[in-house]
Amino acid sequence: MWRFGHRDHLRHRRHRRGSGLPNTLADVLPGEGAKLLGFAPDLPPERWAHLQAYGLVPGRFVRVLQHAPVTVVQVEHCEIALEPELAFQIRVARPTN
Repeated sequence: MWRFGHRDHLRHRRHRRGSGLPNTLADVLPGEGAKLLGFAPDLPPERWAHLQAYGLVPGRFVRVLQHAPVTVVQVEHCEIALEPELAFQIRVARPTN
């Protein structure tokens, strides 16, 4: 099984920066937060429903806690672990200061 390590995440993040592609949950550094915008169009509807059941709904603020070995996010008072591939399918807007 292929493991998505921290270095792989950083390499992908550098490649995406400035590319004009939408931000994903995988692009948010641990300790940072973001507003959930939606999901990738190719994500199956049953996965959408599963994520929404755990509180990952558009408009909700999430905080990334870690990316390795899995992505862990905090939604309100709940921590959710996501496969790294799934984190790339969750679209977010990062707050501007």
